[in-house]
Amino acid sequence: LIVSKPTQLAAVNRLWSVTEDGAARGWVLFAYCMHLALGDTWNKVFFGYQCVGRGLVVILAFYSMLLFSAYLFGHVDPLAGKLLLPTCGWVFVATALNWSIYSLNKPEDE
Repeated sequence: LIVSKPTQLAAVNRLWSVTEDGAARGWVLFAYCMHLALGDTWNKVFFGYQCVGRGLVVILAFYSMLLFSAYLFGHVDPLAGKLLLPTCGWVFVATALNWSIYSLNKPEDE
């Protein structure tokens, strides 16, 4: 987490620096902001409400949007896309942990 925030900032900075088309930049930043919003939602659902199953659904959406954002960033600037990889790794680990907690604690009749 400590590494991912500075690299996210560097990615956004590079995106802002290399793009001149405001509309194209806007769509990439919209996807980026969606991943941030889904990340905040996951924190609230998983940690705040302690809903592991619902948290799993949210983190899957969060991880998907993050991967899509990294793809879009990489399409505009390859280095910007690579700078999002530490975040992708971190969220992959969090997704695996969320899945493990859900799998180990789901009701027997499922």
